[in-house]
Amino acid sequence: MKSHVLVDHDNVDSLQRSHGLAMFARRVHASLVSDNPQIDEIQIRLYGGWYDLQGLTQRGTQLAQEIASSFPLLFASNRRISCRVFCEIASALAVAPADLLLHTFRKRSGMRSRLTISPNVNCANPASCTLNAVAAWSMRQGICPQAGCMVTARDAFLFDEQKLVDTLLCCDILTFASGPSSSPVYVASDDDDLIPALLLGSKQGGRVRILKERTRVRQTAYAPLLSQYNVHEILL
Repeated sequence: MKSHVLVDHDNVDSLQRSHGLAMFARRVHASLVSDNPQIDEIQIRLYGGWYDLQGLTQRGTQLAQEIASSFPLLFASNRRISCRVFCEIASALAVAPADLLLHTFRKRSGMRSRLTISPNVNCANPASCTLNAVAAWSMRQGICPQAGCMVTARDAFLFDEQKLVDTLLCCDILTFASGPSSSPVYVASDDDDLIPALLLGSKQGGRVRILKERTRVRQTAYAPLLSQYNVHEILL
């Protein structure tokens, strides 16, 4: 039985700690086979902002090289191959792999949102803490708090932004969950924005599961609803 593992790359701790894709894939294999011993093929898709205006980002290039050198992974039982694990960067809709979704990683100028201060008793120098300065920029809607200064937040700040990533992941959840086969779909992410797609995928008859790292298990306000829709957590 084939299974699909959709990975929100920036929301998986073990990937961020540079344990490597192969190690992550081995943990995925162990968890999935424990959940469903009939699984003999695992397709991992990695979601993130892999492309900028010039093409693959540095991180996207590194992942592509790692995938090429480490996959497919083969698992054997009784001297026979029992499971094959494949991995790819999700750069297009699963149903239209030739239509690349480019420019998904962007540099934006300015400040992303308004900030409020949460003072910390462990601050080393409260009298001149830079939190106040940053919050002042934010509360003045990107205008320098210094009287007479014409510099704006768009002149002084940059932040990274990923576009299309969550929507692409949601579209693929629904594609795999509503397919003609009974392939289970596992989603590795802590992002609550994906919950409507998880619920709808299960509602359409798909076997949808959430992959959670043991260090990040938490009770969410949506746990009863997920359980009602038969969307359960599987620990990595």
